[in-house]
Amino acid sequence: MDCTRLMLRTALATLALSAACDTRVPTAPSLTPQVVNLRNDFAFQATDLAGVNEDVVYEWQIDGITATVDQSPSLLIGEATVFVSDANGVQVYQRSLGENGSFVTTAGVPGTWTVRLHFSDASGNVGLHLQKL
Repeated sequence: MDCTRLMLRTALATLALSAACDTRVPTAPSLTPQVVNLRNDFAFQATDLAGVNEDVVYEWQIDGITATVDQSPSLLIGEATVFVSDANGVQVYQRSLGENGSFVTTAGVPGTWTVRLHFSDASGNVGLHLQKL
């Protein structure tokens, strides 16, 4: 056996052994929200965000044409945005989750609405509550 093959086998064996002995603990998911998704009432809360880069999408049933949107961020940095679309896919609401307050969607078609939350390097806490108006 030539020297090159021996060195290659030794390198592969070392690599396999180091992978088998990897003691690193996988990191927990960075976004583990609490979600309540009921007809005409939707709530999302995420705490202790740390550099989250993720999009989450929920389907929400609403009988009305508008909804109140209550947003309550705390120590939020980075980008966090909520998008809401009606049953026809028309966007009825978009706002930074960094804004605190109560807002109202534009009128939309009742049925299955889509709530999409976009996080980009987001840290802190966010709260969101939508309710049929």
